[in-house]
Amino acid sequence: MIRVLLVEDDTEVAEVIRFYLEQDGGYDVIWENCAESAEKRIREPFDVMLLDIMLPGMDGMEFCQRFRERNYCPILFISCIDEEEVMIRALELGGDDYLVKPFSNGMLS
Repeated sequence: MIRVLLVEDDTEVAEVIRFYLEQDGGYDVIWENCAESAEKRIREPFDVMLLDIMLPGMDGMEFCQRFRERNYCPILFISCIDEEEVMIRALELGGDDYLVKPFSNGMLS
């Protein structure tokens, strides 16, 4: 089973993503609502991470950098920020791809 770390502070968005990935895709989704709680899982093996940028406390870009120091899995940024500079910075800091919210569930499969 593919393990996904979902780091998203919006409960409604997280529940929708989790539903589609678990029900339609058969993924094992571990959801954390902030980078600080996700950081406790930094040594666990994940196949992919879905990471929001605008998180309370530590933002997603800083968490991405910290995660990359200790672990590797593909990181897909999911954010409502659609500014080119932010997207480029996220990818330069270690992200593998970037999806702008809102997106359809077909983009996650």
